[in-house]
Amino acid sequence: MVFLGLHVAIWIVLVAYLAGMLLMGWWSKRGIANQEGYLLGNRQFGVTMMVMHAFGAGTNPGDVAGVVSKTVSAGASGIWVSWMWMFGTPFYWLIAPIVRRMRCLTLADFFQERFGKPASALYILVASAGMIVCLASVLLATARTAQGLMGKATTQTAAVDELQSRSATPPSLPGQTQRPAATTATAPLTERESEMWFFGILLVTTAVFLVYSYWGGIVAAIRTDMIQGLMIIALSVIAIPAALNLTEVGGLSGLRATLAAQTDRGNLLSLFDPDQFNLWTVILLCVNAPLSALAFPHLIPVCGAGRTEWEGRVGFAYGNMLKRICTIGWCLLGLAWLTYLIQTDAAIHPDAAFGDSIRMLLSPLLQGVMLACVLATAMSSGDAFQITIAGLFAENIYRVYFKPGADDRHMVHVTRIAGIVVVLTALAIAVLVRESVVKAILDYFNILALVGISTAMGILWRRMNMTGMFCSTISAVVVFVATRYVGDLSRGVTIGLPILAGVAGGIIGSLLSRPPQRERIERFLTKIYVPIGQEEKLNLPLDEAVPASQRWITTGGLFIPKPTRQTWLGFLVTLGICVLCVIVMVALLNR
Repeated sequence: MVFLGLHVAIWIVLVAYLAGMLLMGWWSKRGIANQEGYLLGNRQFGVTMMVMHAFGAGTNPGDVAGVVSKTVSAGASGIWVSWMWMFGTPFYWLIAPIVRRMRCLTLADFFQERFGKPASALYILVASAGMIVCLASVLLATARTAQGLMGKATTQTAAVDELQSRSATPPSLPGQTQRPAATTATAPLTERESEMWFFGILLVTTAVFLVYSYWGGIVAAIRTDMIQGLMIIALSVIAIPAALNLTEVGGLSGLRATLAAQTDRGNLLSLFDPDQFNLWTVILLCVNAPLSALAFPHLIPVCGAGRTEWEGRVGFAYGNMLKRICTIGWCLLGLAWLTYLIQTDAAIHPDAAFGDSIRMLLSPLLQGVMLACVLATAMSSGDAFQITIAGLFAENIYRVYFKPGADDRHMVHVTRIAGIVVVLTALAIAVLVRESVVKAILDYFNILALVGISTAMGILWRRMNMTGMFCSTISAVVVFVATRYVGDLSRGVTIGLPILAGVAGGIIGSLLSRPPQRERIERFLTKIYVPIGQEEKLNLPLDEAVPASQRWITTGGLFIPKPTRQTWLGFLVTLGICVLCVIVMVALLNR
């Protein structure tokens, strides 16, 4: 049975999913009476919820669609579209407890406490503008991906229908009846009809996560991320067996044989691409990752909504590690689809690969599940961005400059209103800048690292001051723009030089200006190095809270305490899992 061009099973799954998310948001309204409740859920969550929150907040439709797209166009090296964060992940284990010990509501609170109000304002300006663009790109990627999955895009529908008409019957998954491929074929849409579907998908998706985030704040976001995270994992594996079992693919052995024979396109089974993802570029991207993480506006709730710093540490590191593992599945799907396209001599634009492959491989019911997964990835990122950006404006602009004496109930209301404005602004950007917003957000994630340099230097170097923060951020951004847009240099240069410029700017700016007050710096360092649960030490002098016997590096004004056994052992374990992921992927490609 078909309704509005889609099988009724797809509609049933989508309606059930969206209704469930709204119900979860309504239920989460209880107990939110203040800003800590709305922004951090009163720091009540355990390890499982924190893992799924970090996983959901860090995953959006652009990740899976981007990996599949790049894999179809360049082979296995497309995995680095998502794995660019891989070897930064062990550093998340180090970052999380420090962020939790900041005891802040927003990351702008850190900049204000460490550098002063002007630095906080600069951070809010850069981070908020970029994250609104990021949210716009999430909305846009969701609408376009869902549009392709539903066969409601003019360029994709005709192409996949041509493939379906000449392909073998797709294999059945366990418990699934075999069906002819042509049952999902649809007549090509006009440009106007395609745009109507685009706007419909965009508006419905935006409305649902806007409403449940408005009601339940970070509590609703984390609870829905638990459900949506499980769905994202399902997205990572659900289509792989069907893709590998296609007659034209012939399993992993057939995949490897077909791709190895394509010598004119380079080594499609290599994890490194000499053009965009060579070894040097991948190393720089991994250096870039922890710096970018240190500037994420949603870093505070991702690390700080847990009961203790252990929940934040495990959640931040292993929620993102879960994404690295899922990326293997996304890359395998892309390689299988690339093999199918080669064997059938078909030409489909890489950006359409994910949606087209799912429509061909899965039954209507599973297509509905996959659509729900795509919406889940968007909502799990969108709700975190919305709440965090709204919190920045409410706590660090409205409360500081407009109404310092506002009570908690009033501030929760202001944050909710700010969240609506944030989402509507992102929605407008998604509509107005449809084609370039994805490229813009990829560049912005590099710029996040440039802001993150100041965060890292503020934590590690006592001499860093507000002048150094401004010099670091501005010089890094200027060099990035010059190398990326004016000089049009290689990716490695556009990553490495801005980081060097930011570090140099921070050092020179700080040394040429007045040092920060010693009492202020020592009070800050005491705060971030006193573990959660030992608050009685917060009023002690730094020399007593962190005595010389507990300090590791202090040369040149650096202040780095000795790592605990939990710290270095956890770092090594996380690093080992990263290496194991690479080994597994190499084995799959070359066995």
